Amino acid sequence: MNITIEEIDSASMRLIGYTPQPSFVVHFRSAAFSGIARLVPALERADDCLGMEFHVEITQGSVTQFGVLDQAAMNAVEALDTPGSFKVTGMLESQSVPSDPSAQRHAFIMAGEACFCLSEEEMGGLWPEPGSRVAFVAHDVSLWDDAL
Repeated sequence: MNITIEEIDSASMRLIGYTPQPSFVVHFRSAAFSGIARLVPALERADDCLGMEFHVEITQGSVTQFGVLDQAAMNAVEALDTPGSFKVTGMLESQSVPSDPSAQRHAFIMAGEACFCLSEEEMGGLWPEPGSRVAFVAHDVSLWDDAL
């Protein structure tokens, strides 16, 4: 997903990820949605990110209120009052099923150009079919620069 950084808090630096990377709280906009999240940029200086466009992958710290919808609903991502939290309505596009039965299964949910990858655990043990309409709240959203 392409985003543009409208504001960045360079004092909010925090290391995140399996291989810790610097992240910063930003206000961003995209064709799909806008709001506040953590940006993990490939650039070294946070202030260099202001006004820049990035192609990012979306991750979330947790998911709540996951459910399969009975009726058609518009794809949407809406910023909530809690910074970094978004209400997502989208379509389950595909699933990854690892060859190791003990490994986590994941589903890829599209809401416009925004793609969210959710584990079976994050979906509350549900495993909807591709094409299913789903809704959930993503918390502690991070935007990872594809250039990393």
